[in-house]
Amino acid sequence: MADNFKDLKWYSQFFRKCSKCGTCKSAYSYGPPPTNATICPQGEYFKLDSYYGSRAKSFLGQAILENRVDLTDPAIQEDMQKAVFSCTVCGGCQTQCQLDYKPWIIDYIEEMRHNLVNRGIGPTKAEKIYQDKVIKDHNPYGETHSSRFNWLKDVRNLKTDGNTVYFAGCTASYRRTEIAKSTASVLTKLGEDWAVMGENEYCCGSPLLRAGLREEPQKLAEHNVDYLNDHGFKTIVTACAGCYKVLAKEYEKWWGLKLKAKVLHTSQYLEEKMKKGELKLSSVPATVTYHDPCHMGRHMNHYEVDMEGKKQWKGSYIQIDKPGLYETPRNVLKAIPGIQFKEMYRNRDNSFCCGAGGGIKASYPDVALETAKTRIKEAEGLDGVQKMVTPCPFCVTNLGDATKALGSKVEVVDLIQLVDQALKK
Repeated sequence: MADNFKDLKWYSQFFRKCSKCGTCKSAYSYGPPPTNATICPQGEYFKLDSYYGSRAKSFLGQAILENRVDLTDPAIQEDMQKAVFSCTVCGGCQTQCQLDYKPWIIDYIEEMRHNLVNRGIGPTKAEKIYQDKVIKDHNPYGETHSSRFNWLKDVRNLKTDGNTVYFAGCTASYRRTEIAKSTASVLTKLGEDWAVMGENEYCCGSPLLRAGLREEPQKLAEHNVDYLNDHGFKTIVTACAGCYKVLAKEYEKWWGLKLKAKVLHTSQYLEEKMKKGELKLSSVPATVTYHDPCHMGRHMNHYEVDMEGKKQWKGSYIQIDKPGLYETPRNVLKAIPGIQFKEMYRNRDNSFCCGAGGGIKASYPDVALETAKTRIKEAEGLDGVQKMVTPCPFCVTNLGDATKALGSKVEVVDLIQLVDQALKK
């Protein structure tokens, strides 16, 4: 089994190139008109740039490598854990950086977490709790594994063979069942020969990877890949941004586990149907805005790096040669008759995180909630916006919590729910 993870020493060739310029703090667009806004949820919440900003993490990694901090001191352990584990790992800083450090920032931060886990300074207490739940029940919520597809009983009988398999994920299965039901409804309305994995669907492993763990998510990956490959599915569809990133990218990237089937986020699946003229949508009158999930946007950017120095110097960052999913979900959303679309000023690569990722909703709920409130207020600043649409159950959950806390009139819905509403039977 391949293990393609790199250690801090390997990443040091890049994070040592951080010039500490601070552009990672803000999202800047040349416009017109030019705009400038904060991009780092961790830095925004703690207001302590030198300690929590992404440029500070290059200092922290160097300090760990060179033993310049006493990581046996309980007080330093507590501070180090907070500095590294209270980051949403959203990748906003990565978007802003234009140095050779850029392509590696997300992986480097997660490797810092892994390094601290090996020293007993992580994961956080909350992450340890859901780690145990995933090991025992194959989901981070501690729900019984046998109840994973209870939501399906309201839709149809369990079916485990077909051309397309719907990988529901833990959040849609246990917490946002309305999203799972809408996905099932859309697949059925479109005449898809679809199935689910039933008791063989385990957590994708994303929550554990984000916590700096390695062995546990690998076991989940091996199980899921073995089942999916053995059953001959042609397409894997998921409505979860986190599951999408892991299935489409990380199983192969980290462990060399290649899925035989094509992996599609529901927005990609819908766009394919739309291009074929198979998506017949009725009117849904609403003024909406769109929130970009980090895991299907920035995290899916593919970077061209000249590791051998054939074009520039060794290890030089050249460009993003394949962007994440930004236009696809917008194309589907705008195709719904009656939709009036308004863009938030922080969008696409410059989008502001919902605040829930990287284990933050469990470990630092105040950070998660305040970050989501910031995003909801941004939507409220758009004239007449009634709904914030996002194609991720976890984003829906955290942003929805923020609307309740604020008493906001903005409703947070998943893209698949709007499509289900608009799709003619």
